Amino acid sequence: MAPNTGSKRARAVADSSESEDETSVQAPTPRRRAPKQNGLSRTHGNGNGNGEGASGEYQPGAITRVKLTNFVTYENAVFYPGPNLNMVIGPNGTGKSSLVCAICIGLGYATVHLGRAAKFGEFVKHGKDEAFIEIELQRRPEDDENYTIKVRVTRDGDKRKWWINGADASLKNVQQLTSSLGIQCDNLCQFLPQDRVSEFAGLSSIDLLHETQRAAAPPEMLAWHDELKELRKQQKEFQLKLDTDQETLNVQEERQEGLRGDVERLQERAEIQTNINRLEKSVPFVEYKAARREWKSAKARNREANAQLAQLEREVQPTLQQVNDKQDYQRQIEVVVREREKVLKEAERAADAYTTQIERVDEDVKNVEQEKKAEVEGEKVRKQALAGTERKIRELEAQLSNQPPAFDAAEWNAKIVSSPANIPIDPGVLTTTSREQRNTRYETSKPNTATSMMRSRTTSAKVTKFVTP
Repeated sequence: MAPNTGSKRARAVADSSESEDETSVQAPTPRRRAPKQNGLSRTHGNGNGNGEGASGEYQPGAITRVKLTNFVTYENAVFYPGPNLNMVIGPNGTGKSSLVCAICIGLGYATVHLGRAAKFGEFVKHGKDEAFIEIELQRRPEDDENYTIKVRVTRDGDKRKWWINGADASLKNVQQLTSSLGIQCDNLCQFLPQDRVSEFAGLSSIDLLHETQRAAAPPEMLAWHDELKELRKQQKEFQLKLDTDQETLNVQEERQEGLRGDVERLQERAEIQTNINRLEKSVPFVEYKAARREWKSAKARNREANAQLAQLEREVQPTLQQVNDKQDYQRQIEVVVREREKVLKEAERAADAYTTQIERVDEDVKNVEQEKKAEVEGEKVRKQALAGTERKIRELEAQLSNQPPAFDAAEWNAKIVSSPANIPIDPGVLTTTSREQRNTRYETSKPNTATSMMRSRTTSAKVTKFVTP
């Protein structure tokens, strides 16, 4: 980071409102040292009252303005750091560390470098949905204007939205810009929050040197240092290899002295082995001559065997011809057999189809015969019922032909009430009456006009027969 970011800087807006801390202590109003400009009161960190230090100029990448909106304790505040040393002084809870957190987050670094809240949404002011951080960085000599980085932090979803000089940008673009300006919020030698002081104190001398070089030295010095370390590492490896090779050489020389006698014996053995090899090389010539003789003999036997083979072929030629004819005939028979088998299978399939049809027709015939039988039996039953009905009708007509005597119902009721046991009853009449009642019930099951008339007449006849002495 530029030199003026190593400490906390302050130029506060006169009308900025900061929320109260947990102890309800209001941050003191900074002492005015310069006249108002655009409604803002400036407090310079260099202590000379005019906003200029020894050099009086901002270095490229130096923070020239910080604007906070709804960030932690700040509702709306603007700070204008000076080009040299800046100090922020105030009681606890007035937002000094919040300004440091805003610088870290606004320059594109994670909350892990602060040692405080893990989520960005936790830095939004209580009761607000989003916060804004706007940081203006000094431009390079070749640039036309300063760099203005703006970020919006949303409480819900813990999201951030970035702008660079008013144009939409990504976090990667912001990190590339800050890195090109030498800003290193991840370097404790350049950016040291109070929650990470103990971590800084625990750095080793090597880590401290490395971080100091990152913060103060140009980038090529880091490359030179890394190259120097690599060369030193290679030197140690080469020295170790040299010592190992020297020790191996000494051991090999000692072994060489001890193996001198063995070497002489090996040389003698090598000479003997040379003679053996020379003799072994002459063996193939001897073997070749023996093999040639054997080849000539085998060649003569081969000619004789070929002659015998030709003779045998001439003798068995008729037999072979017959065998070939039989094989041709067999192939023809096989073709015919396959065709016949194919025809047979087709006939079997047709027969199976016809069998299925016949079985289906037989089943239909059986069903028709059963239905016919049921109809015949039903017809017999109907005929028997009709004959019985006709017989009953004839009997009823015969009964109707006999006119009953006059019936005095009052008289008979009196007799029945006075002495029911002395009323003469003819068993034949009761039997006939019971049978007629059954007939009447049977006929009643067929509701028609003739049956209704027969029922009324039968009832009169029954009463007549019952009361006849």
